[in-house]
Amino acid sequence: MNSRRLGTTGMNVSALTMGCWEIGGLAWGPMPAPEAVDLVQAVADAGITAFDTAEAYGNGRSEVILGHALRDRRDEVTFITKTGYLPGVDGAQMLLDEQPRDYRATSIRRACELSRQRLQTDYIDVYLLHDPPMDAVVREEPFAELRRLQDRGEIRAWGVSSSPAVAAEAVRRWGAQVVETPFNAANPLAAEELFPVAAASGAGVLARSPFASGNLILTQEQRRVLYAGDWRHFHDPEQVAADAAVAERLEKLADMRDEPATDTAIKYVLGYPDVSTCIVGISATAEIAPNVRAAGEPYLDAISRAGLAETL
Repeated sequence: MNSRRLGTTGMNVSALTMGCWEIGGLAWGPMPAPEAVDLVQAVADAGITAFDTAEAYGNGRSEVILGHALRDRRDEVTFITKTGYLPGVDGAQMLLDEQPRDYRATSIRRACELSRQRLQTDYIDVYLLHDPPMDAVVREEPFAELRRLQDRGEIRAWGVSSSPAVAAEAVRRWGAQVVETPFNAANPLAAEELFPVAAASGAGVLARSPFASGNLILTQEQRRVLYAGDWRHFHDPEQVAADAAVAERLEKLADMRDEPATDTAIKYVLGYPDVSTCIVGISATAEIAPNVRAAGEPYLDAISRAGLAETL
């Protein structure tokens, strides 16, 4: 597994990061805790050493599983976690018109303490505000608290996980050291709105949702048989339809390259040198080897990437 620099944080991360929402066990279907522990350890054995989680994933369950699975390998791994959503949301957010969030300094401080306890660690490598809106990012309070946590050695680097526009504002206004944002062939806005800003500042870029939350790879039949509580059932039908056109082009390009579409989707993301790592959700051991293979070079070049925006 290749490693890449995480901006100017001084850290390196594996080209793939395991997205750990799935092991929370609420929004993606049930996963027994022992099975989740075995999965995390198998992922680490395969060379994926960065893990992206949040206090909201299973309301802390994902962090607990990671902490238990990797407690003897702490020096080998990078923990990325996030705060912002109030407990109790994960698995039920589809019911709410407005998801409750809290970015006050006191809440961030307490959340960081609890995340460190669940992860069984004295420090968190990367600590992010989880989906803050623009009106939260223009306030100094949450970022002043993140700096205090860093000064006390409780976190190594800080930033935001949000849309490209919000993440870019956090970099410009406060010097966010790490940003996480959706980025894929169907949603390439970050390449224009965020990557140049991050590069100029030295911020590390975590690219999530390489498959557009399944829209680029799931067939109608696969979507139909998803677990009843799977949050992908609640996707905007118009967005699913719009992404389907990109999915067709992705499939054609994958056929030309003689590789699965999932490989092509990941190689699209990693083809951008500004990307520090591509976050991929893994929910079964059978998915590990294909994802590791996909993260290898050669990646998609600029001409191939541009072709996905046009008819091949």
